[in-house]
Amino acid sequence: MYVSRLEISNYRNFINFSIDLKPFTLIIGENNAGKTNLLRALNLVFNNEITYYKNRMLDIDDFNNGSIRNFKETILNDTINAKDITFPDIIIRVVMEGFDEDQEAIVGDWFIDNELKQATLTYLFNNRNPEKVEWINSQREKVAKLKQCPDETEPTFYNRKLNNIDFPIKDYEYTIYGGDNITKQVDNYFLKMLCMEFLDALRDAKNELVAGGKSSLLYKVLINRDESKFSELKEELATLNEKVDKNEELNTIKSSIKDYLDKISLQDNEEDNSVDFDFSNIETAELLKKLSLVYGNSPVNVERNGLGRNNLLYMALVLSHLYNVSGGTSKNYFRIVAIEEPESHLQPILQEHLARNIQNESSLRSQIIITSHSPHIVSKLDLENTTILFKDQDGTLRSHYILGNFGTSANEKKIIHYLKKYLDATKSTLFFSRRVILVEGISEQLLLPILFKAYSGKDLAKLKCMVVNVNGLAFSNFLHVIKNGYFIKCIAITDKDTGTKTENRSENLKKEFTGCPLIGIYETSESTFEKDILKHNLSGTGKQILLSALVQTRPEKGKEYSQTLADENIDVDAFFALIENYKSEFAYNLLQILTNDAKGFIIPNYIQCGFRFLLEE
Repeated sequence: MYVSRLEISNYRNFINFSIDLKPFTLIIGENNAGKTNLLRALNLVFNNEITYYKNRMLDIDDFNNGSIRNFKETILNDTINAKDITFPDIIIRVVMEGFDEDQEAIVGDWFIDNELKQATLTYLFNNRNPEKVEWINSQREKVAKLKQCPDETEPTFYNRKLNNIDFPIKDYEYTIYGGDNITKQVDNYFLKMLCMEFLDALRDAKNELVAGGKSSLLYKVLINRDESKFSELKEELATLNEKVDKNEELNTIKSSIKDYLDKISLQDNEEDNSVDFDFSNIETAELLKKLSLVYGNSPVNVERNGLGRNNLLYMALVLSHLYNVSGGTSKNYFRIVAIEEPESHLQPILQEHLARNIQNESSLRSQIIITSHSPHIVSKLDLENTTILFKDQDGTLRSHYILGNFGTSANEKKIIHYLKKYLDATKSTLFFSRRVILVEGISEQLLLPILFKAYSGKDLAKLKCMVVNVNGLAFSNFLHVIKNGYFIKCIAITDKDTGTKTENRSENLKKEFTGCPLIGIYETSESTFEKDILKHNLSGTGKQILLSALVQTRPEKGKEYSQTLADENIDVDAFFALIENYKSEFAYNLLQILTNDAKGFIIPNYIQCGFRFLLEE
């Protein structure tokens, strides 16, 4: 069983949102895209901890801001009849499928199709006040009494009236129902058999690894086992209690305490002032609270472990718990494990190792959902399971599986194979950006950010624009990701490569991606990027900047060429011959000079055209 689809209405940053999920799903996207809110929405349905029931009673801040504003605007609009005004609801609906026999028995009343393949659970938070019309009229009467101040603009006065309209949060209650019938409220007995573990990004791994209280993860894992498995521990504890009773020093202390109690307290026949020591309550639950985990060949208390070490231990504890979802005192037949930013406090090597192993842990009775900002994790997980949260051109929040719209043709299979093979951590950064510049070499990767700043006065990083080096000729493979649904602007900066077997590459790319308004293809006027840079800076300040970079790259040859050149313009072919085998070093030295002062350096026309395309709304 797994949750195959999640639909969210009016919850936090979601208005009307849906996402398809898989038994293992990686969700990525920029900050504030809604990844955490998505997991919390799932938690409202599946979390069955006692303390979480009250958390299902939401607050005003849990409503989408736009839905509340729209609601208040309808109240302010007195042309709308009060009985026609709809109060906003928060609705979270999950579609489940792929059941085993036990799971089918649990969801038996929640099926939505005749084939009994899909069942739903819905969390509904709505207004239960039967006198809604009277409430609306009272709000309208209150607002009607407000007067516009002499120096108050119309928009300001309008917003003040909106702010004076209350939101009736106290009239809201929640219910969780199964299937399409709102009257089928789910019994907690069945809901407790489906649960969720949510490891949020701010998790306190240290405290979760000590079974000191009912809220810690370790305690919940231990108490979920059969009590009879711990009977021998209880027997040993009883023996320790006997030894406590016979200890001479402890008996001396008890006697002393009793003597002072006799002096300072009242005593009657029903109760004397005797005291005793109890080593520990021998109930299994209390015994388990004394346990904590240690880790490694030289184990130390978790309080002295590093954050990364504890984080790994914490996740391992949760995953090990998956294999016991049906054991112990609480029967669980399905569990979602949601891990937010598993990369927290982990070095890149550990991130990659974790990613390679974790996706194999999902099963018929466990579903794993991960959110991440780490390209190291993205590059090691299956692209088939990776979906992106992003805002499209009209600002609507959407989700898109990276390989979601690829077909089954031989060419598309070849593209998918390439992407899975070559999307390393560096190239995976394109999935965390709003704009992308694809380049074919290290020289462009080094220089385009500083050229963009010289052109626009803006930093590419602030525009959330990534420069991705595709190492030669792989433009088409990456551009197909954009074409097939990842709606970000992308430009490809290519060399003309005159006289080579790839000289028609740019034209072929333009034909292949004609009709895709988010993709721009721009090629050099000369055969290579470096030659175009030289051509546009034959003289003046640009010439001096290039010669300075040449001298730093080829000290002897560079000085000799500069002296020979004197006041003449740069000869493109001669200059290029000096740097052809030193392109990356020359680009790096040119970058250092332009970083200090790029004034007077001329950016090639084709690159300027690409920058304009990126900056257009």
